[in-house]
Amino acid sequence: MQRIILAITAMVMTLTAAAYTVTHCQAGQLALRVDDCDITSLEVQGYMDARDFRFIADSLRQLTQLDLSQTSIQDYKGESLFANVSEYAANQIPPMSLASMLELTTVKLPNTVVALCDGCMSGCPQLSVIELPNSLTHIGDYAFSGCERLTQVNVGMALERIGDGAFSNCPNLKTIQLAQSSLDMTSTLASATLHIGNRAFANCPQLETLSLTPLGSMGNEALAETGLTHLDLSKETQLDTLPDWALSNTSLTQLALPPHLRFIGQGALMNDDALTQFTLPATLRHIDSYAMAYMTGLQQIESKPTQVPTLGDSVWYGVEQNKVKLNVSPQSLNDYRLALQWCNFLIGSLQNGDVNGDGSIDIADVNILINIMLGRDNADNYDGRAYVTAGDTEVDIADVNAVINIMVGKARALRKAAEEAAKRAQQTTHAATPTAIR
Repeated sequence: MQRIILAITAMVMTLTAAAYTVTHCQAGQLALRVDDCDITSLEVQGYMDARDFRFIADSLRQLTQLDLSQTSIQDYKGESLFANVSEYAANQIPPMSLASMLELTTVKLPNTVVALCDGCMSGCPQLSVIELPNSLTHIGDYAFSGCERLTQVNVGMALERIGDGAFSNCPNLKTIQLAQSSLDMTSTLASATLHIGNRAFANCPQLETLSLTPLGSMGNEALAETGLTHLDLSKETQLDTLPDWALSNTSLTQLALPPHLRFIGQGALMNDDALTQFTLPATLRHIDSYAMAYMTGLQQIESKPTQVPTLGDSVWYGVEQNKVKLNVSPQSLNDYRLALQWCNFLIGSLQNGDVNGDGSIDIADVNILINIMLGRDNADNYDGRAYVTAGDTEVDIADVNAVINIMVGKARALRKAAEEAAKRAQQTTHAATPTAIR
């Protein structure tokens, strides 16, 4: 019986030592309030500043849980405590302050925090739960880099910046989403304008789906080496550049580019060999070197610019362009066929009714449709152009009639234009005839 009592007493003492709560804490006084540096769980209520984070980093190395949700962080100016900095702003987690806390698994932050400074929780291999407040506007450079067990992060709508390498090298990161969202395996970051730094999510192979809205800018290699399979940037009206290597080495199968995109950087989509097709927006002006190199699964590109975009070196290096279909507007068909690198594609027209993609709508297109109907040809050979009527995925007499109507309409338009031109010429001639001298 005595042994049981002693065992229970020891267990209670162990649990008491493991969990610790500090109430009415004053900034800079945490070290005076904690008398056991072997605790594994700490809750602080009251006020803290950079000095208290320095105490945690130096002395509480066994911490697995840190609850600061009832804490307010005050500013501090004095000795250099972290990263050779001597001034620390209020409502910010100091730079490198919780870095390399090897046992830390769970962190709850104050609901007034607006910034996580550079590297503040980097290299925490056990960190799996982090509760970010809705007040947060900035996640600093490399803030969570190397957090190997981090799988999900919920963010608030006030977020404006994700710094360079902020979540890089997080091999199990799957989800970044709005707080209180029920979306699974989906990342939704919403703010007035969100800026994503260089390599922000680089080398996160489990990150499968990402939706950034609205996105103001994206850094080099921002999403490189991720497990992304779908990325929809079609609503990102402020994004006009896809930076160097931004989406390289991903698992993308579907990609919608920004509607006002003007520039695609070097190696931006390099090695994305699962992507079979995508559309280049009408605003695009330049594609830099090796931007789409080794996209070996590529089957089709729809290029909407009527002015052929300029190209860097070897844009499609390693791609069998002669097997990839390039659909362009009828008025720019010849320009693409004459442009270096572009000319290596199977170039066709986007014009409705132009079944064979030669830039003209004529009897040859009608004949193709009839042959398909008779089983002498296959609609798959014409990359969807055989389905002339909207919403119809069968080749039938409606498609034939549609092409004929387009031909007739064009013929009528040409006749009308010719008649109007002749009338104008006659009026001009009449006006130029001298009036008879009486």
